[in-house]
Amino acid sequence: MLNINLNKLSQLELSIHNKITEVIEQNHNLKILEAAHLCNGSPSQISKLVRKLGFESFKQYKQYFGGQKIVSEDKKKSNELERLKSFIENFNPVLIDNFLKIFKKYNKIVLFGLGPSFFCVEYFSYKLAPLSKKNIFATQSQTYAQNLVDKDTLLIVFSVTGKFTSFENLFHAVKSCGAEIMLVLEEYDNSLTFEVENIFYLTRSTQNENLLPFEKTRTVFFIFIEEIIARLMSERDSNRTE
Repeated sequence: MLNINLNKLSQLELSIHNKITEVIEQNHNLKILEAAHLCNGSPSQISKLVRKLGFESFKQYKQYFGGQKIVSEDKKKSNELERLKSFIENFNPVLIDNFLKIFKKYNKIVLFGLGPSFFCVEYFSYKLAPLSKKNIFATQSQTYAQNLVDKDTLLIVFSVTGKFTSFENLFHAVKSCGAEIMLVLEEYDNSLTFEVENIFYLTRSTQNENLLPFEKTRTVFFIFIEEIIARLMSERDSNRTE
């Protein structure tokens, strides 16, 4: 993405920019050393100006102000951006329908996550509180979660991989209290076995396998959360107009 804003430039930088672009219109092969000499400056000064305007290189800068098509020099696209793009393009609203169908059955909601996933459920709790009359709790303590649940509770666990730690003891204790469990996983892995009826796999992909669980992004969780919140807000506004 580019965000060309000449207002970012100082008066000196703007003066240099104007001199260079006048030459570029006639000479698309202008070198950065030649541009620096033309402006009585240094190549690093030109590079700083180029980056300040959002370009990857002087070559891109020349392409843009010379009226040519910009060619990205990023030889390796971000796999994570491509993965997120695919997730958004293939997002199925039925996922939200199924989540809310279970969510609405319970008066107490306990959101559980470990590490960065805890910050996701904490954010989810904050967003849910004003939209529902339910008792909403967010925790990263298995003991606290076990003490909270009863037969009118839905425990929602967020985990990117489901592999960071075992949830077996937590799930066993929660089930013994008559509570229901929902497991929200980002990455799909059919080798995992959980004694949980409600499992939501948000993607069919995996993040970089070289990353440890706490190093992986939680972007998909936040997108999922925002879609749930948007649906609840829409339902609330619809009820107000009836």
